[in-house]
Amino acid sequence: MYRISSFTPLFFSPSTDVGTKSRYVQEFSTHDRIFLQVFAYNESSQPSVFVYDEISGEKFTVNMRSWKMNSEQTLYFTEITALNNGIYSVEVNGVKSEVFRITDDISGTVLLQYSNPNNKMRNDAVFWVDGMQYFFDFRIPGGFKDDDWVFGVDNEQYTTSLNDVVDIYSVDNVQKTLTVGDSRGCPVWYAELLNRSLCCSYFYVDGIRYVRVDSNVPEMNVLVEGIRSYVFKQVIRRVFSLNPTIEENNRIIMRRVDDASLRNIDSGKYKIVDYDR
Repeated sequence: MYRISSFTPLFFSPSTDVGTKSRYVQEFSTHDRIFLQVFAYNESSQPSVFVYDEISGEKFTVNMRSWKMNSEQTLYFTEITALNNGIYSVEVNGVKSEVFRITDDISGTVLLQYSNPNNKMRNDAVFWVDGMQYFFDFRIPGGFKDDDWVFGVDNEQYTTSLNDVVDIYSVDNVQKTLTVGDSRGCPVWYAELLNRSLCCSYFYVDGIRYVRVDSNVPEMNVLVEGIRSYVFKQVIRRVFSLNPTIEENNRIIMRRVDDASLRNIDSGKYKIVDYDR
């Protein structure tokens, strides 16, 4: 049996709702990496994975890497990158994903990147393979609006005998609302993956680390009745108290760079997928 990781930023389960499908087409930048994970249970062969160019009709075979997790389970994984601008889909063992667009125009979008410090927190994704950490990239339409900032303070005060109020301590904070969806909205699975990715210890929006506020979850706003396209709102807060070593390592992995310049590398630590045409 094969199972695609629920953290993979592609959608393989078409909606059975009777409403009209969303007009929004998922987008990735030419620099984003689509991290695909497939779990194999008691299988002797790797899954067949293809990338389809929906415009030209070409099909590319994806070379999957493997990692033996235990005697019964093997992880097959790859980072899909180096695609030209165009419309594509991915097929895993005959199951095709929703189409997505590769484009240089990423205006109106933000990049979510998420990972965990170990593999103990989830059983539906692997974040460390042979001692190497991986981040998932998920690009969403939307971002932060200035009118969605909420200012707060955590403080404790006392009143003196002269009725003066004195702060014992005081720390300010800002809560921001992440908007997911533009004027066209987006499919409901965007909110599902956003909610799941916020369960990760490391969650970044355009390279800045945030965390979910309390038990807040994505709030759905219906644009037009009968159309399966929505705008979601999620309250998050920026993380400031950071471990410098962890943050430096995370940023290097997320940016996929070496110490000399901002470029893609294939040093064996941060790997690039190969394609057979």
